[in-house]
Amino acid sequence: MPDCPAIRVIASPSANLQTGFPPALRSVPHSIVQIEHSEGAEFDAVFRDVSIVFHDGPAIHPQEEAMSIVIIDAAKAAGVDHFILCSVFQPMRTKLRTHQTKLRIEEYLVESRLSYTILQPPNFMQNIPLDAVLSSGLIPTGFSTSVAHGFVDLNDVSLVARKVILDPARHNLAQYELVGENISYDEITSMLSRISRRNIQCEVLTPTEFVARLRLSGEVRTEYAEDSLVRMLVYYDRWGLVGNSNALKWLLGREPTKWEAYAQRELFANLH
Repeated sequence: MPDCPAIRVIASPSANLQTGFPPALRSVPHSIVQIEHSEGAEFDAVFRDVSIVFHDGPAIHPQEEAMSIVIIDAAKAAGVDHFILCSVFQPMRTKLRTHQTKLRIEEYLVESRLSYTILQPPNFMQNIPLDAVLSSGLIPTGFSTSVAHGFVDLNDVSLVARKVILDPARHNLAQYELVGENISYDEITSMLSRISRRNIQCEVLTPTEFVARLRLSGEVRTEYAEDSLVRMLVYYDRWGLVGNSNALKWLLGREPTKWEAYAQRELFANLH
């Protein structure tokens, strides 16, 4: 985009720059800095001459809070003008360990005296891999499929982040819940079956079975992650995670992307 400011990405040394980042982000004026430790002069130098930080911490990581605090402190020491935190939807739901962590990070940022904006997205639509779903005919879940959940299209979140980056003063001290649509997994499979003309169903597993499958695939590797996920699945089964889409509608200046529009967009793209 012609009005896109220069972007500097902090990545771990193990990150694959060729597959993990688009070519445009690897080209001037943008840059990717691979760094091992989140402390010391080398880490602090990454924030030099940076005006806006966008931070999205690692999901279900035992060091997420500590890493986020270090990044907030480094941003403040470097004189960053604005800090954007990608948090989680309704972090006050503290029965969820992930939300407890995000809530403490939000509190630390709010009390840092930095100018800030906090984005609070629910589940991303992109978390359900449509290619795999269409291939297998199944969406695995570890909770009731009739309970509604809030979803948001990652593209909509990106557009909101762009608006904040280009006009941070307007969004200073704001917290935005970014719900696109409340919908159950039963409704998602019904809609996908209709538009794809294939039989798509939910594969309901117990929390233990669901986490065991993630362990087998390598997506879950620690006791901390396993425990956090089991708590989340039990919570989702009872309460789901729903909210209001008015804030996102106002930020986008249009209706948020709904699941059916997202699915049609992605399925059409895969045909070309």
